[in-house]
Amino acid sequence: MKAKRLLTAFGYLDEEYIAEAAPKLYGKRKRNARRFRTAAAAILIFAGVFGTAMAVSAQFREMVLSFFHIEQAESVPDLSKSPVITQSGIGGLVKAEYVRLEGSDYTVLGSGMLCQIGRKENGAIRSVRFGAIKDGTVLSVDANKNSFMATWEDHTYEGDIYWCVYDNKLSLYNPPSGEDSEQSWYLEPIPGRTDAALLHLSHGRYEAYRQYYMLYHLDTGETEDFLQGTGIEELVSASHFQWSDDLSKAIITCYPESGPDVYYCDIAEKKLASLSNLAKTEITNAFFAGGNTLLFMQTGETECSSFRYDLASGQLTRIINQMKLFENYGTLSVRTDGLMLLGGRYGLYVDPAQAVFAVDLLTGEKTPVNGFTLDEGGSFLLNPSGAKMLYTVFEDASEDSLNISRLGVLDFNTGNFTAFDREGYENPGEWSVSWFDDDRVMIQSGETGADYLYLYEF
Repeated sequence: MKAKRLLTAFGYLDEEYIAEAAPKLYGKRKRNARRFRTAAAAILIFAGVFGTAMAVSAQFREMVLSFFHIEQAESVPDLSKSPVITQSGIGGLVKAEYVRLEGSDYTVLGSGMLCQIGRKENGAIRSVRFGAIKDGTVLSVDANKNSFMATWEDHTYEGDIYWCVYDNKLSLYNPPSGEDSEQSWYLEPIPGRTDAALLHLSHGRYEAYRQYYMLYHLDTGETEDFLQGTGIEELVSASHFQWSDDLSKAIITCYPESGPDVYYCDIAEKKLASLSNLAKTEITNAFFAGGNTLLFMQTGETECSSFRYDLASGQLTRIINQMKLFENYGTLSVRTDGLMLLGGRYGLYVDPAQAVFAVDLLTGEKTPVNGFTLDEGGSFLLNPSGAKMLYTVFEDASEDSLNISRLGVLDFNTGNFTAFDREGYENPGEWSVSWFDDDRVMIQSGETGADYLYLYEF
């Protein structure tokens, strides 16, 4: 599986894709592969656990989406010869920052923060330092350290937690459990909160795999079993969780041997229900859509349907009926057409002429992206809030580099889709592209003894 499939994702990155892609893509660059898996996991944490792909403004339905291709191409500087940090503008519309990271063992956290780990000779953690990049400067931010212990299903979990609060946002570093561990834990930030985080617990493998969440209070160091009595603790093969903003509701996707099932839980009321049973039709995925409204998806191998469901009345309304799915999604080696699902309320529809439309799966409305046709080797990735979409074109990606020849961002709130071409990206090899935070795109590259970070704000 090549990087272009990994990074197109369906709005979040699954661990099975990370494990499969990294060895093939990065082969000899094991150090970079490890950091890439960490960054990808951060994207999963930051974009996948909360139903944030609904954040597009109400003006979307009345908006004309326009594509603008900047004539000036980006010339990637040689940071081995340039100053440590340089800044530039691309066409007067994109701010670019090129950062050479001094030292090594950097992890990108997905919240606009870096984390540098200092280790002892035996590999144990000696120090943790957080860093923020602002106005061309790497700012050092002191780390806090907590220790915790929690028990679930006769398993005891304990470890150290490193965290900081910067610009009113919580950033977390979770020491890895080890690839061979059958018991693991990590913390996930809760949007809008700096006092607490979600503690993810898991144990077992394959059919015996189990996972659960608790609330960890950073100020007191205590864990809270806020799901106790809801029925979630009894679910088998629970693989993906979405949370409402206030953690009072959850959508859980399970994958038992009989096929996927999706559950809705009112945590405050301690009520759990299968959405397929409520809707009286098979549901393969669901999303929060504001108020008492849920978006249901029914997805097969070649087509999908969407439904609007009202929790209060129980009314189910079919919105999209068996629309063709985009073929060869992620490789784009064959010019084709259909609907790209992106992990939330909005998808992209490519017509036979390769023209692109934004599709509201909750209303069925299609909005054309004027002036844009899909490139071979192109892919899309939502930002954490779901209001912007990264467009990336890979020019013959290889084991040594992704070869990113074009970058662009489609902003649903403004209706603007801005893109530019890139030159000089071949050396050193670029091995990761994603969102650095909700507004900045990140490319990671490096060579022996040096790590580089390129940031773009459209």
